[in-house]
Amino acid sequence: MNILFIINPISGTVKKSGVEHLINENLDLSKYNYSIKHTQYPHHATEIAKQESTNYKIIVAVGGDGTVHEVGLGLINTDTILGIIPMGSGNGLARHLKIPMSTKKAILLLNHFKSKPIDTVKINDTHFLGAGGIGFDAHISYLFAKATKRGFITYLKISVKEFFSYKEKEYQLTIDGKTFYRKAFLITFANSNQYGNNAFIAPNAVIDDGWISIVILKKFSLIFAIPLAIKLFTKKINSSKFVEEIKVKKAQIISPNKEIHLDGEPLLIENTINIEVLPLSLNVISNE
Repeated sequence: MNILFIINPISGTVKKSGVEHLINENLDLSKYNYSIKHTQYPHHATEIAKQESTNYKIIVAVGGDGTVHEVGLGLINTDTILGIIPMGSGNGLARHLKIPMSTKKAILLLNHFKSKPIDTVKINDTHFLGAGGIGFDAHISYLFAKATKRGFITYLKISVKEFFSYKEKEYQLTIDGKTFYRKAFLITFANSNQYGNNAFIAPNAVIDDGWISIVILKKFSLIFAIPLAIKLFTKKINSSKFVEEIKVKKAQIISPNKEIHLDGEPLLIENTINIEVLPLSLNVISNE
């Protein structure tokens, strides 16, 4: 069986110098014929995945959420299976699928070849796999992408610094033909249950049920930050008075600005955002 590893040498927080040795040592070579390709520029992983999808049964993203996002985009609506060796700062989709954070254990999981189809989400003319959003978290994603250091501590520092100046914004939402308005600090589109680092923004999200959760978080004062953080990391965020969760298959949101993040990757998009779940459109290696 042919398997391709796409390695992003500069993504995430973990050095990848020893990955190729670990692959050779731990991959079942009686089962797999493996190849390795390295990305050389942004979106290169998507190009490789698209080009090679007919040549490999499994294509493995080796890197952070951004690398997983890029490889996954190239495999939507194909028969090729997405594998993940998580080496990033958040590893949101990998954690949802219960893929080990240990590089060696993630490689050994590939030997068991346990796969399943999951939903993906179409956003205008692009897609995401796990979670996307607008508002404060999209703003932070932009700043984090420009930071010289990666990792959760850097993300936290940027978030704390920007919290005080970032203003709540008004959004127009249309769901099931009904239009309404919400003032929000951020709005998350959750296909998977977490951002990464076990920060569960939608604890009850199921990644293969044909629905996503739109999670609306209102602005809160600093005294509520620690209680909210505790709820976020203990799967209780949806019990907060600042949170509203709506399950949808399709939705339209009109945003006052163009910033958005998809699987943590920042980009600019049209103010009118059309969201649609694509049921069971991506095959993945899973440990669920």
